[in-house]
Amino acid sequence: MGVVCMKGGVYTREKCSVCGKGLRVDERREIMSCPDHPQIAGSGKCFVKFGRDINKRFKAVNLAMQFLYGLRFKTVEGTYDAKDYQADKPYSFTNLSKKYLKRKSHLKSIKEAKCHIRAAQDYFQDRNVKEITGADIEDYLYSLEGISEKTRANYCSRLSDFWSWILRRGVIDLSRMPIFPKIDYELAYRTITDIETQEAIINAVWNSAKDINPKIWLGIDFLSTYVNIRPGDLLKIRERDINLDHGIMTIHHPTKKKNKTVVVRLLDHHIEILADLKKEYPALPDVKFFRHHGRVQRHINKNSPFGMNLFRRYWNRACKKLGVEGLDMYGGTRHTTTTEIARQAGTDNARKASAHETNKAFDRYCQFQDDTAFKMAQIVKGQKGKKVVNINKK
Repeated sequence: MGVVCMKGGVYTREKCSVCGKGLRVDERREIMSCPDHPQIAGSGKCFVKFGRDINKRFKAVNLAMQFLYGLRFKTVEGTYDAKDYQADKPYSFTNLSKKYLKRKSHLKSIKEAKCHIRAAQDYFQDRNVKEITGADIEDYLYSLEGISEKTRANYCSRLSDFWSWILRRGVIDLSRMPIFPKIDYELAYRTITDIETQEAIINAVWNSAKDINPKIWLGIDFLSTYVNIRPGDLLKIRERDINLDHGIMTIHHPTKKKNKTVVVRLLDHHIEILADLKKEYPALPDVKFFRHHGRVQRHINKNSPFGMNLFRRYWNRACKKLGVEGLDMYGGTRHTTTTEIARQAGTDNARKASAHETNKAFDRYCQFQDDTAFKMAQIVKGQKGKKVVNINKK
């Protein structure tokens, strides 16, 4: 015979209209009446008292009894937690996710995290995290419209990290950990070009930027040369990070890299250019290197750092001038150069140069594969030295 919990009860403050005695609640029959005048029934207003933790009001006895039965069942089951019923809802998705964002505020990806979590807050609101299932999460993710599957997977990954965090805090146990949906996606290959076209575009950037700020051209030239750095990495560089005596440039906390610094060995002609720029635009060691000089627009202060889109704007402007369509800066600089390195020096050297940690990520950057398959096809078909057949000949 199972254990029965009789903790708590349903009570009312209503009184009998005949004798004035307090009405009592019959849990078995789920009614309230006067013990001396059973024909006198109350309105149904009552409250559940469960130890010192819960004192909750209801408009009907049957609703109060359902709530009480649930509390008793959880007590026997061992899953009862008084915080689940507190008025300030400490286990609600909104309250816990706010704490999560505060805990993650030091991360570089905090902006993205806020975007992901706030969308989920609008959907789940004050629902208790213990009651949110994998199916609920899947429904939420596919309620998001106008996003790619890669973006949907990013939203899912953020929620997975949030639930792992509340698991470590002891809010839930493994039995309440949701099973997150698997979201399949395939990243598209970027359009690349040949080295000659790349050089023509970079030269066009020089022509449009040299009198405004040559560092705009230099940043894009860096991206097409040193394929292990990203545009965001360049914007982090300070004057002290460029060591011309040793011919190196140090990037602290590089984007999407586990190591805390990346040291870039500079080519000789870049060292000469940097030396000239440092003489022409001297600054304190902690000042950002890629900053505005001279002819600056009204809304941009002199010596303010470059914005994230400055390089891209000049790249797109140069492409338009040359009539090059559909070639973004990433594809035209890093992806194109990585592919050319693989063509000339092999994919292993290209992978080392780009510093990619996974083959899948590298394959998107390098769109050149070795010619082993082609050579095998030649052997199978005997095309070496074989006369070409004209299939249109009758």
